[in-house]
Amino acid sequence: MDYPNETHAAAHNPGLIADWVREDRVHRRVFVDPAVFQQEMDQIFTRGWVYVAHEAEIPQPGDFKRARIGLQPVIAVRDHSGQLRVLVNSCRHRGVALCQEERGNTRYFSCPYHGWVYDNSGELADLPAPDQQGTHFRKQDHGLIQPARVSVRAGFIFASFNPRVPLLDDFLGVAGKYLDFFVELSPTGRLVIDKGAHKYAYPGNWKVQVENSMDGYHPAVVHASFFSDVLKQRIGRDATGMVDETSPVLSRAFANGHALADYRMVNRGSILGAKSGDLPASQVQYRARLVERVGEDRAKEILYYNGGNGYNLLVFPNLVLIGSQIRTIQPIAYDLTEVYSAPTLLEGVADEINLERLRGHEDFYGPASFGAPDDIEMFVRQWEGLQASCNEWLLYERGMQIEQRDEEGLVAQCMTETSLRGIWRHYRQAMLDGV
Repeated sequence: MDYPNETHAAAHNPGLIADWVREDRVHRRVFVDPAVFQQEMDQIFTRGWVYVAHEAEIPQPGDFKRARIGLQPVIAVRDHSGQLRVLVNSCRHRGVALCQEERGNTRYFSCPYHGWVYDNSGELADLPAPDQQGTHFRKQDHGLIQPARVSVRAGFIFASFNPRVPLLDDFLGVAGKYLDFFVELSPTGRLVIDKGAHKYAYPGNWKVQVENSMDGYHPAVVHASFFSDVLKQRIGRDATGMVDETSPVLSRAFANGHALADYRMVNRGSILGAKSGDLPASQVQYRARLVERVGEDRAKEILYYNGGNGYNLLVFPNLVLIGSQIRTIQPIAYDLTEVYSAPTLLEGVADEINLERLRGHEDFYGPASFGAPDDIEMFVRQWEGLQASCNEWLLYERGMQIEQRDEEGLVAQCMTETSLRGIWRHYRQAMLDGV
């Protein structure tokens, strides 16, 4: 049974996490206990690496984007010299949030309450009547707080408040090469991210969306009509075989909680092996430019890994790459989550290629699409069901007997729960050890 006499038990005994997160099951309290959520904010989102923004969103000096590291509001910004910075969005006087715009360009951030002004490097530039401050007051001591560590891989900006956090590349491990492939699909090696984002919130825990992004078990059920009916109308055949128990799609678990839904064998892409005469002119030109920049072998590798939306990647805890989108998962409370899905364009390709990326994103992930609304409905129903305290354990045992290990990690067929077990394995370690 549940723990009816233990109010917020995890707050008093963090060791309970060791019992609540097991190899093949997870206790419902890990989703519904507010104290567990607070421990996650402290151990995972403060002490570990967290994705903040992509450099393509702030390409010019003064460009900024508002974000969060766990519950802590931050601003990713290029200062006046072009240097990348992450600033805590909290005035050093009374803690008022300085920036309310999601994105923009500015030289200064000004507090609307008492008029303290900070330049875009975070330094306190001015304040009303400074001579009335205390005798020991120095402006240089009251700049905006900045995370202890900021690091970038393939333009993806990560930050941590922990000065002893491992190097970013060590944390990313195998997942780092998939970040590289996502960006290198551009023939210039640069993305364009200027079309906004689809945003939604749901009543439920942030880990539900993390799981769903890597879960190969649900598409054949939740999205059945898309794969059987919609795609049949489009391509002339039922495509359920992409996601059912016969699919060659793989579930992969990497170290440190990162995971992959590996669609490469069913999405190898016409660009990869097709002859030039079989491709539209825009694709021929695109392939030629990619080869010119990186060489024939590297171009084939890039196209194989991501040429046809070849994978869903989770970088634990809050970054997901799916198709052309960067998805950011933002915890708000133990029972409330926000999700931002920003479509990306490729610099240096024909307009029709980027238009296809946009339409594909809208087709499955927009508010009236064939995918995201189904998933959100499941999140809502799961949250309702998780209120049943008599149903204590959630199961994650599918495919344990057929998992194999290769050079990247553990792997099994897509309808197993291999990637989810990898996520929970690292979650347990991070909650206990704080790394």
